[in-house]
Amino acid sequence: MIRMDRGQPIILYQGEPTPCPYLNGKTWITHLFASRKISPALYETLLSRGFRRSGYLFYRNQCEDCTSCIPLRIPVSQFRPSPSMKKCLRRNRDVEVLETSIAFDKEVFALYRRYSVYKHGKEEPSVQEEGFRRFLCSSPLDTRMLRYTVKGKTVGVSWLDYLPNSLSSVYFAFEPEEAKRSLGTFSVLKEIEIARMSGREYYYLGFYVPGSPKMSYKARFKPHELLLNGQWRDPATLLASFDA
Repeated sequence: MIRMDRGQPIILYQGEPTPCPYLNGKTWITHLFASRKISPALYETLLSRGFRRSGYLFYRNQCEDCTSCIPLRIPVSQFRPSPSMKKCLRRNRDVEVLETSIAFDKEVFALYRRYSVYKHGKEEPSVQEEGFRRFLCSSPLDTRMLRYTVKGKTVGVSWLDYLPNSLSSVYFAFEPEEAKRSLGTFSVLKEIEIARMSGREYYYLGFYVPGSPKMSYKARFKPHELLLNGQWRDPATLLASFDA
């Protein structure tokens, strides 16, 4: 049983079934709880057990007929960028990264709305200001916003939880007209660098979802670990054991 910082057990509630945001035809079910006060160390423990965060809500997938959402993390000291990732870094040499607070910002909100339409083809509920504030401007943790700028113009924004031994990616959005820059890849590379330079061990990248173009790209960052049957495993090691 997982307990809060003062020893009280965490009571999980089942969320309402909704259409899966990653795979067509699937239903998404979560077990969740809300907290406005949680220690970074406890959330790090929850992350290691497959939880994620959205505002003040902490959740873990509990879908009845699907286990495709697999938590993925990167041991940052072992990570090595691929040749294409090195090209991405060179392509974005003119991008500056500025750390700011997660306070509501009209420019960032406007970029987020454009990105949401670009990515989903429509405005999602969280694109309304209230949903955006609840999702990305509310956090009980040390959460920071990173602005990716070119000559003073914001071209991308990421939200990042700073934890004792890890960083956890919350979300990333970029300016659609800058799509050729591959800013999603660039932001992951920069955040891995931040984690390594600050002496942290892991960078949590959310769910890896095979078969979902929006989520399967994460497997390109190697080496990485997947949470399988309650244990973090290196998929390359698993494949090697099958080949032995």
